[in-house]
Amino acid sequence: MTLNIDYLLAGVAVAVVGGGALTLAANSSSRSQDLETRFSEADFATFNRGFEVNDTVCEVGLAKHDLCFEPSPLSAQIERGEEFPEDMYPLALEWRAKLAMPRKPKSLKTIRIGRTIALMERDSETIIDTMRLGETTFVAANETPSG
Repeated sequence: MTLNIDYLLAGVAVAVVGGGALTLAANSSSRSQDLETRFSEADFATFNRGFEVNDTVCEVGLAKHDLCFEPSPLSAQIERGEEFPEDMYPLALEWRAKLAMPRKPKSLKTIRIGRTIALMERDSETIIDTMRLGETTFVAANETPSG
């Protein structure tokens, strides 16, 4: 049996594809799956704080797009583990903000009420996670408010 260049190139191609598949498998983990269903520090960092829009200081929003989020008393009704209130309509987070954030599964909808964003299951409308964007740290933004 003689080796020719075709067999050699085919062997190299198989090795490259196989090595790439092994690398992808080794670098994937279940932890990245967990992060998709919760807000992360990367989500928190997407939003800007203390910038100006039309000569007014905006506490939180997206500076690049001149989006300023105002507080809403309705945000106090959004609680983890509870269904979205029936007397409210779950408005989706602005698409510019959603595109800037790490992706979430299609089964979840990211909504915003005032300065609070929430991950809600589309089918059951149960709130999976919340983040209070008016807070200055990621830890504080994820704490459940008391009272």
